[in-house]
Amino acid sequence: RTGAKTVLVTHSMGSQVVQYFMKWVESPRGGRGGPQWVDTHIEAVINLAGSPLGVPKTLASLLSGEQRETVQPLASYLLDHFMNRKELARIFRSWTGLAALLPKGGSAVWGDLSGAPDDPVSNHTDVSSQTADSNVHSDVSFGGQIRFDSDGLGNQTMDGALQLLFDALDADEQRLMHRDYSFGVFRTQSEMDAHKDDHRVWTNPLQHQLPNAPNMSIYCLYGHGAATERAYYYTFDNSSDAPSLKIDRTPRPLRNVDIGIVNGEGDGTVPLLSLGYMCADAWRKPLYNPHGMRVVTREFVHNPLAVFKDIRGGADAADHINILGNHDVTADVLRVVAGHGQDVNDQFTSNIREYAARINIP
Repeated sequence: RTGAKTVLVTHSMGSQVVQYFMKWVESPRGGRGGPQWVDTHIEAVINLAGSPLGVPKTLASLLSGEQRETVQPLASYLLDHFMNRKELARIFRSWTGLAALLPKGGSAVWGDLSGAPDDPVSNHTDVSSQTADSNVHSDVSFGGQIRFDSDGLGNQTMDGALQLLFDALDADEQRLMHRDYSFGVFRTQSEMDAHKDDHRVWTNPLQHQLPNAPNMSIYCLYGHGAATERAYYYTFDNSSDAPSLKIDRTPRPLRNVDIGIVNGEGDGTVPLLSLGYMCADAWRKPLYNPHGMRVVTREFVHNPLAVFKDIRGGADAADHINILGNHDVTADVLRVVAGHGQDVNDQFTSNIREYAARINIP
């Protein structure tokens, strides 16, 4: 009633929901608000621990009904007795919105078999043909999104891993995924123009442009410093009551591998590339932000207290959930909501800009 603009605060997948909304509300095939609606009504969007480029754990959840939480020994034992992987995969696949969290950008963002933009500093060589024995006490590259030690399929990039998932879906699941989602990269204005009213790209920030809202700001506030699922070792499962692939929990003397999960940088749920690449780099380029919307990145190091002192980690915790209680993050949100967003500026504490520079997207 006052005419003041709205500040939208999102968490996690909410970053993709609000991206979809801003495209939908302006589109003649959606809300029909017209090209000025967002600039007229929205002051700022604050993404807390946003996942604009998706999360690898969604891939594992849909492919084999697994993620780090389910392959831990105790959880695995309990699940084997009450709900098997086939049932979990069926549940995950029935949540059709979950596919919005599948990783976006393919090999261009997530790397190929020669390496990945966010590979550990000690690992810039092609490890696609190396086995665990030849990598004793080293790190393994993230470019092989799904790795097989000896099952004949060969290591798979993100593009190959998504194809493995698609092949594992039934006909209805394949149809729904094709109907509602797209996971690639647009590199030209002509591609953007041709698909501007295609709802499938509205949850993929690499395939649509920010709205014509030069007076609006986007803030990405997220934590890092917590081990985060980045890639996986898989093997075949020949049992009839389970998906044909499963995470290979064989012990490996690799520093960044635990029970078949390759861990990287992030907030414990979302990898750093997904948390930060759009805000730190792509949304600062004319192709993805043609109207010059202000974009701010604020990073926070995850620095939790001991569990016996505070089960949620205290005021400096910055993992995916507990960042919602981080005092510095709360202060930033309040500044923006109170109309002092100009005082909230970039704060980089990770290597995201270095990783972004290795991604070959215009």
